[in-house]
Amino acid sequence: MLYQLKGLADIAAVIANERKCGGTVEAESIRLRSGEEFSNIVIISVDGDGHSIYTVGFLCEKGKHYLVHINDISMVTNPTHTWTCKIKNQFVRKQKIEEKLRYLDKLCKVNEGSCLSPFIEEVQRLINDIGFEQVRNSGITLPVKLLKEKKILQIA
Repeated sequence: MLYQLKGLADIAAVIANERKCGGTVEAESIRLRSGEEFSNIVIISVDGDGHSIYTVGFLCEKGKHYLVHINDISMVTNPTHTWTCKIKNQFVRKQKIEEKLRYLDKLCKVNEGSCLSPFIEEVQRLINDIGFEQVRNSGITLPVKLLKEKKILQIA
């Protein structure tokens, strides 16, 4: 867990800045007004008009996608900003890791031979987010400078 989220504005900020900060928003559970309860949900969208939020989109453990009006949510338990490799929801973790590995592979191919700071920093963020073991097992060729300087940060 990176940190606890305090409200929908925090959740919206993490989702909007996912590429910059990495990770995703996961909650222990969400209970709807109808009484339905879902465990280990990953919030994937928070929609509003700028002043107020009116829908929340999330994926449950079975992989179903729900869009729920804010008035239909009774409670969200323990929403946290979590590294992708630490997501408890297996369906979403697999999906997000595959998506980020594809992005990392394209990023490394496009910037092959580059040692520019923004590229190296983005590769480091991606590795921190999806885990070094996942990257190593994927066969993606990482920049030589990154490996020589041992700048790969460990996941805390």
